[in-house]
Amino acid sequence: MSKSQFETSPELRTLEECTKHSPQIIPHNAAISANYISPAVNNRRKSKVRKNGFTVLEVLVSLSILVLTLMALYQSFSTSIFVLSSTTNLWKAMSHAQNELLKSERATISPPVSLSQGEFELEHVMNGFSWKKHVSDTTPLPGIRVRQVNYQLLWNEGKNVYTYDADIYVNPN
Repeated sequence: MSKSQFETSPELRTLEECTKHSPQIIPHNAAISANYISPAVNNRRKSKVRKNGFTVLEVLVSLSILVLTLMALYQSFSTSIFVLSSTTNLWKAMSHAQNELLKSERATISPPVSLSQGEFELEHVMNGFSWKKHVSDTTPLPGIRVRQVNYQLLWNEGKNVYTYDADIYVNPN
């Protein structure tokens, strides 16, 4: 039976069908027409109509939660970028310093006692870094003389200056 036929025919519902949909007390011998809507059901329908959209307060609360979440994500993203940059610079400094010290270690003649420093050229991979190389004789134990080669790299990140030092000891002869 279609909906329009159901609304136009004066068929009666049974008492059990009516009490399923409406908690209202119905006399046990009463019969209800198919078009009858109880006041409790009618009130529920009206309340549903009023609650179809969001209130301004709900929208403002949800927008403020969204803004706070996006700010936290942005902060963590910018922190991650800074940590990645710092790690990359530290890795470059470590690699370059170790390569320079390997040259002193593998040389057939030990480097002379000296102090030198400088900055890298624009085309160099280490552009933005400055370096210091200090070669000195030392006696860690009585009667034992060794040559210490210290290589230091310096670089700026924001307002801070970072350094990486590495040492190697070679035979002075």
